Amino acid sequence: MMEGSQSSDDEKTRLRETFDAIASSFDETRREPWDDVREFVEGREGAVALDLGCGNGRHLDLLREPFNTVVGMDFSVSMLGLCDGAVVRGDLCALPFADSCADCALCVAALHHLPSREERINTLDEIARVLRPEGDALVSVWAIEHPKFDGERDDIRASGGDVYVPWKRGDEERERYYHIHERDGFETLVADSSLEGTVWESDGNYYAHLR
Repeated sequence: MMEGSQSSDDEKTRLRETFDAIASSFDETRREPWDDVREFVEGREGAVALDLGCGNGRHLDLLREPFNTVVGMDFSVSMLGLCDGAVVRGDLCALPFADSCADCALCVAALHHLPSREERINTLDEIARVLRPEGDALVSVWAIEHPKFDGERDDIRASGGDVYVPWKRGDEERERYYHIHERDGFETLVADSSLEGTVWESDGNYYAHLR
């Protein structure tokens, strides 16, 4: 969909402005952690955990009990303002963290907002960079199987997976860019990165447990 760095930068700027604008209404309906994320975190422990693309911070509390230090990162200042605890503004493609600093990383429902495959691979490589040798990560993206896309899958495939999904609250409507993944496409994305692991589908999302 995006050709050239300027187009990609413009798309990311529009998306950040959208999330800044909808932060309050987003927070009203998206405060509970996802069950799959809860299951992933259970039984893990360590010194440092990162939540990359943390949004309003709904998964930060899951990480605080088993990990000594938890840091959330997002590109939206308004979203970060809704979080409790340590947060930092940053870009998924250039994580503001040291090499091999984290025992665990989450990147939930964020990778699919990046407007180019190169940036999505770069983000996975960045996650690999910040993980310690024995660390692991959970990454999720929106799956083509999601019931929301019933009757629309042919059009989504025809567009190469690039779609705009409106955020609607009352009279407010704003479009958000998504890259909707096929399972084999997500598996190939992981294989082309510095990480390896397993992919599965749950509740309309693909998850990857990566090392």
